[in-house]
Amino acid sequence: MAFKPSLRRTHSQESAEPNLTPIMNLMVVLIPLLLTSAQFIKLGIIELNLPPSVGPGSALVDLPKEKERKLDMGITISEKGFILSSSMAILKGDDESGVSIPVSANGEYDYEKLNQKLMLIKTRVEDKFPDTDKIVIMAESDIVYQVLVSTMDAARAPFKADTIRDSSTGITKAWTPKDELFPQVSISAGVIF
Repeated sequence: MAFKPSLRRTHSQESAEPNLTPIMNLMVVLIPLLLTSAQFIKLGIIELNLPPSVGPGSALVDLPKEKERKLDMGITISEKGFILSSSMAILKGDDESGVSIPVSANGEYDYEKLNQKLMLIKTRVEDKFPDTDKIVIMAESDIVYQVLVSTMDAARAPFKADTIRDSSTGITKAWTPKDELFPQVSISAGVIF
């Protein structure tokens, strides 16, 4: 006995396609937003050259032998102030403490004076050494992070337009904030004197 097919089943099945319009609208908004925010993130990065890791699991790397003299400019940040040094000498300050730029009476670091000294050093040694664009910053363990970042800023570029005249060599150089003092900044472990 054959049954008559039900009329309810005769409806044709519609193909169900996903509605992609809301997702496409979301992408149209998100892609430009992400691309524009990537530029802001790029400006906030501080590039550092960290020394290679040496430990029990890492192999020692053969360092190249030095063929020419290098400046090896360094700034040591201590609780007494900044100590400027190079492979040639340590820049002594006015007092007998050995600190090149002492902290002020209220305990503040003098970044402008550090910037001025670095401009004078860069003016003197600019064409004499191959590594005049590199500087190593060392800090004692109890130095505040903001002091380290402000020191890096003082070492990278002049704060304001200034003309430096070196009385010992007679060299005069005009510096602007767009000039680079020591653009390649490296961080090292602090040395305590």
